[in-house]
Formats: sequence, C-alpha cells, structure tokens
Amino acid sequence: MLAAAQDSTTEFVEPTTFDKIWGYASLYKDDLNPILQEFKLRGRYHGQYWDVDDSNGSQSDWEDRRSRFGFDAKLFDKKIEVRADFQSNDGFRDIYDGLVDAYIRWKPTKSLSITAGKTKPLIGQYDWLESTNSQPTFERSQIFNQLRVNRATALTVEGTKDEFSWRAGIYSNDTPSATGGSGAFGDGEFGDLNGSFSFSLGAGYDFKHVLDVEKADFRLDWLHSDHDLADVDDLVLNRYSDIISSTFWVKEGYAAVVLEGYYATGGEGKDTDVFGFFIQPTYDIIPKKLQLVGRYSYANSDGPAGVVGQSRYERIVAANRGRGDSYHAIYGGAQYFIYGDKLKLLAGAEWARLESDTADAYDGFTLLTGLRFSF
Repeated sequence: MLAAAQDSTTEFVEPTTFDKIWGYASLYKDDLNPILQEFKLRGRYHGQYWDVDDSNGSQSDWEDRRSRFGFDAKLFDKKIEVRADFQSNDGFRDIYDGLVDAYIRWKPTKSLSITAGKTKPLIGQYDWLESTNSQPTFERSQIFNQLRVNRATALTVEGTKDEFSWRAGIYSNDTPSATGGSGAFGDGEFGDLNGSFSFSLGAGYDFKHVLDVEKADFRLDWLHSDHDLADVDDLVLNRYSDIISSTFWVKEGYAAVVLEGYYATGGEGKDTDVFGFFIQPTYDIIPKKLQLVGRYSYANSDGPAGVVGQSRYERIVAANRGRGDSYHAIYGGAQYFIYGDKLKLLAGAEWARLESDTADAYDGFTLLTGLRFSF
C-alpha cells in the first residue's frame, strides 16, 4: 500500500530561474474560466553575423534576421485558439513591418482543426512548417527558398485517424508579405481576394511502431497555384504551378535524420522545372546542451538558369544573378542550448556551388554565428 501511494505521488520540480523569467510571458491562465483559459505573449529574436567569400568577392555583416512580437489566446474550453504577431525588419528601421501570423483555429475534436486567417501554406513539413525556433541551421534549404512560398490568407483543415493524418487548404495569392498601407486589417495585410488562388492536399503516416523508434514520420504534400505573372495582384505562390514535397523524419535517442525533397513545375521564363532535396542528420554530443548538425543539399533544373542560389547570402556575391542549373551545398554546425530552443547559440559553415553551362555562378563559403531567443 505504501509503495502504491509513493508511485502515485507527483514529484515536485523546483522551477529554474529561466522557468520563472519565461513564465512572465503568460499573462493569464485559468482552466476554470468558461471563456478565456489562457493569454500568453509570444515573440522571438534571431540575430546572426555572416561572412560570405567567393571568387567574385566577399562581404560580411550582422543581420537582425527575425524579430517578432504578438500573442496566443485559448478560449471556450481551449477549442478556439487565436494567434497574432507582427514583424520588424533588419536594423529595426520599422518597428512594425507587417503581420506574420494572424489566424483563428477551431478544434471541435482532438483529431480535427480548422484554421482561418494569415498562415503558412501546408507544404514542406520540416523546412517550412516547423518553427525556425527549433531548426538547427541558420537558413532553410536552397531548394525550398527558391519556391517563393510564403504566408497567405487561407482556410485550412487538418485531421488525424490512428497513425494516419491528412490536411487541405485554399490560399489567396494576393496576400502581401508586409504592410501594404491599408492598416492591420485592410488590404495591406490580408489582400482583397482579387488575385489567383492556390490549394493544397497532403497526407502523412506515423510509423514509429513499425521501426520501434521514438519518432518516424512520412509526409507527402501537393500545392497547386493558378498563378498569373501578368496579374499584379499575385504576390505569393506565384513562381510555380505545382509543388510536391516529401518528408521522411526519424529520431531515436540522441540521433535524428530528416530527408526532404521538392519537385516544382509550371514556372515561366527562366523558372523551368526543378527538383531538389536535402538530408540533415543531428546528434546530441551533450544531451539538452550541445548538438551537432550536418546538411547536404542538391538541386537540378531542366533549363540553364532554373536553379536560384540562396539570397542569404550567396547571391550577394554570385555571378549570373545567382542562377544556374545545378546546386550542391554542405553545411556543418552546432547548437549550444542555454534554455532549450528558447535561448541558444548557433555556429556553422556552408560550402556551396551553383553551376551553369558557361561558368560557376557561385563557389564559396558562408560562415555564420548567431543567437536564437524566443518566448
């Protein structure tokens, strides 16, 4: 009887100084309130020093990569979630530089959610949909960054059934990525729905029970856009007609690996069909304190200029306007966790080569160090 009582006792864990500091972001929490159960501030700052060196030249600088502030709220038995946050820009030239996320999410059951507002299109499970707070590299992969996918005014639905999951969405292509001058809730943030539309379909399978590991996910997503380059209202999702992404993500103990691929078709002009992928392993040298990360990236296009180099920071010094027909890159770095993903230091280096028929548009190194802070 005594042993059973001891087993059922919840162990009290004294909160750390970091726990107390981050706890100040929760302004209100009461599960017994029938209307508002939680109201929490949210924000992040990502700053990084970069140094890029190529035969065409070299440059270096500090960039205030991401700076955002907003709130999360949970209402009506936590079935309604509201999120809104805005961004500043590099050097804080404008404290307010547009809404990032601004949506309402309804969860009628644990296995179904419906979201309306400005949010991420449902494509690219790891490189896009995972928060940049938790990603171990400074930048997303080259292949994803050239797809011109950005947040859009949307209506999305997501559901799960046992080990299977599914999702779908419809998106307005005329959603600006920054303030358009019409106010927080006017055409300048959500668009006026006069442009083209896109839609997505996706499915996933959780097979960790098959491999007997901590995490094993597979996803396949498709995004179709009725974009029109001649339509000035199409501001996002306007480079390709169809994008397919596939994600394979496995984690066990201290090690994890992500393999994600993309295939995009229906571009115009130089934006010929393109295929690319990256493979990214991580390993915890010191659990919850020091993690190593590597990444190999590859892309290839049907045309001579269908691959676009990284705008950060390769295209600053690249020739041929940072375009070629094939791309290789190898990244190596580390994360040092001060307070998990909420406060950490990063360092890394990436070699990349962007090739074309005539000469390499870029063949050089980028060195990076930086800070990630979020609450």
